[in-house]
Amino acid sequence: MAFIDPEVFADLAQASFSGKVKVLGSSAVKSDNTLEGVPGSTITFPKWGALGDLDDLTKGVAMTPASMSQTSNTATIKEAGKAVVIDDADKLTILGGQGGAESEALRQFGVLAARKVDGDLITEAVANAGHALAPTAGTVLSWSVLVDHFAQFGDEFEPDEFSGIWINSAQMATLFKDSQFIDASKIGDSSVVRTGTLGNIGGIPVNLTNRVAAGTVLALKNQVLGALYKRRPLVETDRDILKRQDVYTTNVHYAVKAITPTGIGKITLT
Repeated sequence: MAFIDPEVFADLAQASFSGKVKVLGSSAVKSDNTLEGVPGSTITFPKWGALGDLDDLTKGVAMTPASMSQTSNTATIKEAGKAVVIDDADKLTILGGQGGAESEALRQFGVLAARKVDGDLITEAVANAGHALAPTAGTVLSWSVLVDHFAQFGDEFEPDEFSGIWINSAQMATLFKDSQFIDASKIGDSSVVRTGTLGNIGGIPVNLTNRVAAGTVLALKNQVLGALYKRRPLVETDRDILKRQDVYTTNVHYAVKAITPTGIGKITLT
């Protein structure tokens, strides 16, 4: 049985999850729910095309107009969800009672929905990185390796344009020992480093998530990933009077996409 009959216990602790939401909610992701109520099974992620450089002009010669353009990528809408059931008999005996179980279920629904989208965003970024670096075998993550990687961005590299770097905990120790790494405690509360960020290197925030595989490093510019919702997490309840049970469900309809792969960098350590 999953429930505990109360005798003498301290306050009931909430369930904990390994791995927090790290990419969803960062400036690397453009997220909204403007497609709610719009029919269709795919989501289109539009993007403005860039105009060319300014033309050299000649006195008396008319300019040749250029046209604005748009490109787009599409992604299939996914549905994810979870259901739990609470028996009447359990409501009378479990710690926290019916209201406590319901509140905890709803809290976990919210955490799980965010974690699901976050994980899919990371998978999308890893699969569609426009810049990839695979150092020689045995190379560990360092500022030197990052410099080699950022060189691939050419003159498009600008630290202020990056939302951050995401690393696995397996790379944390070596990066922390790098002389170029500045941990968050030394930067101060007035810095631009966001809460939850470990510190920065080369002026770019460093974040930790084990949803990025060990040996993989992601560098994401601002708004290079899209997370669009057809419907944000919805919670529904139902009552089975024959089984004397309350059922709680949640589901979310969404799609994720790498909008600008050229703004996504990936390092694969071997």
